[in-house]
Amino acid sequence: MLASLPEPTDPRVHLREIAAKKVAVVRYSGTWSMRNYNEHLAILQKGLTREGLHAVGEPSWARYDPPYKPWFLRTNEISIEVA
Repeated sequence: MLASLPEPTDPRVHLREIAAKKVAVVRYSGTWSMRNYNEHLAILQKGLTREGLHAVGEPSWARYDPPYKPWFLRTNEISIEVA
């Protein structure tokens, strides 16, 4: 698969394969506050429990938008690997 990708033009960029894994994700909009993060992490954890899934490792927080984008238009995700 790596052979089909274009060669990076920036020497700081390195391509590598990562093994596939199953993750559960909650997507939300709003600020990058810890309060917002903790609220949505709790929602994700409740969903895992409801579905009988078990988390593996630590959650990962993805924030996709620049800080100057209005808070109500920002897209955020919390993901965690599941067994």
